[in-house]
Amino acid sequence: MPNKPKTPPKGWLWSEDAADYLGVSVTTLYRWRRDQYGPRSVRHGRRRYRYEIAEMDAWMAGDHSEAEPAAVAA
Repeated sequence: MPNKPKTPPKGWLWSEDAADYLGVSVTTLYRWRRDQYGPRSVRHGRRRYRYEIAEMDAWMAGDHSEAEPAAVAA
């Protein structure tokens, strides 16, 4: 079994930490991804997702009108 990185790249958070950062549950992040809402996420492997902190900050500040809808990268 390949080693999974325990920490995301600098400037990124895993779903669990991103949920804490945004003040929502992990389930809410799942629903947002499903509904293409919320900050953009990037798929990491089969089941993990990561979120860029700068992207979450911009999304929380309301600076998402020009951004693409949240979509899961393949």
